[in-house]
Amino acid sequence: MSITVSPFIPSDDFWSRQANTQKFSFEFAPLGMPTIMTANDPVALAAAPLSANRFSQMSEGQGGKISIQIVIGKNETILVPLDLPERLVYSGLGDWITVSAGEWGHGFANLQRRETFVFLSPALAAESRLVSRYFVDHYLLNFLLTEWAMLHASCVTDADRKTLIIMVAPHNTGKSTTALHLLRAGYHFLADGMALLKLRDGHLVIGGYPIGEVKLRDDVLAAFPEYAGEAVKVREHRKTVVDLRLAHPKGLVGALVVPDKIHLCFVERVDGAESRVAPLESAAARELLKANTVYWDYPSRLAHNSAALTHLLGIAHLHRLQIGSDPDKIISVMESLK
Repeated sequence: MSITVSPFIPSDDFWSRQANTQKFSFEFAPLGMPTIMTANDPVALAAAPLSANRFSQMSEGQGGKISIQIVIGKNETILVPLDLPERLVYSGLGDWITVSAGEWGHGFANLQRRETFVFLSPALAAESRLVSRYFVDHYLLNFLLTEWAMLHASCVTDADRKTLIIMVAPHNTGKSTTALHLLRAGYHFLADGMALLKLRDGHLVIGGYPIGEVKLRDDVLAAFPEYAGEAVKVREHRKTVVDLRLAHPKGLVGALVVPDKIHLCFVERVDGAESRVAPLESAAARELLKANTVYWDYPSRLAHNSAALTHLLGIAHLHRLQIGSDPDKIISVMESLK
């Protein structure tokens, strides 16, 4: 006689492993690196297209795949505070990097395997912009920077996208404002924040982050009344995140560029209306670049970063750019670089 035994199915998914199953997905390729973002709830995927739009695009994906898995928990928390970005805690050890938002969420990633796991409270998951910028973008950038060199810079091209102007300067010096004045004058806007560089077949390929987006202080925003956006706090300043796609839909560079000519400008603000530009020695430019690139303690990553930046110094026209208060004079001196 045979006995049929019915399985005992536990009623409690203690670790929520079943509830956290990744059922939903979104694929994109920032700077050509294939990326798949998955989640246990479609709400989390609202952050994916926001991030995809902030990175330069290329037609074909290259390199190993990036994986970002997001879990939205069931534990309700209080509303997300406005100053959450200032509360984030970053840390790392070896190939592992983490970001913690306290009771609202946390994430960890392995740089070598390009895998990310993010756990969010429902309250934070509903804030797609915060999830996109401070979790998805944060990890994407760290993965990308294992292959791409980075400069803190604002970048524009001429209308033909053959000449690239890279402006490097400390925060609140005026490089963003200068880039916007040039955009108004007919230049095309690549990025305000980071220039990403990579040597490919002997040529320097350049992208940007964030594409089509700029953060402006209130005093700067007053000079651009056509701009509006969402208020955020950045360091000690209140700024407005402006989506330039609304005001300049045809003036943005969304794809990677391989320019024929590069002007690398180190920006200084000066009193008065006049702006001036002068040649800069390579040794001085090299020291200035050191303070405006990413820190790597891995020899292989430091090597690729150094190779791209050394190549940039070798092919770019190097300038010390002093900018005054008159926008017309800024444009005039930049036009003289041609």
